[in-house]
Amino acid sequence: MTKQNSLYEEMKQFQSEKKIYFLVLVLVGLLGLIVPVIPGLLLIGLGIALISPRHGTALLEKIKNWIRSFISGF
Repeated sequence: MTKQNSLYEEMKQFQSEKKIYFLVLVLVGLLGLIVPVIPGLLLIGLGIALISPRHGTALLEKIKNWIRSFISGF
C-alpha cells in the first residue's frame, strides 16, 4: 500500500519543481525564436506565467493581440 501525499506536500514539491519547468520553457522558447517551427514567444510567456501569474497573464494577452493583428494583416 502506498502512502498518499497531503495536498500541502504536493504543493511544496511543485513549488520546488516550478523553477525547473520555468527554465525548460524559457530555453525551448529561446530555441523557438531561432527555429520557426517551435512557438518561441508563447513558450517564454508560459514560463513567465508559471513564475509570476499576474505578469504572465498580461504578457500572454499582448502576444495574443500581436498574433491577431498579424493574422488580420493578411
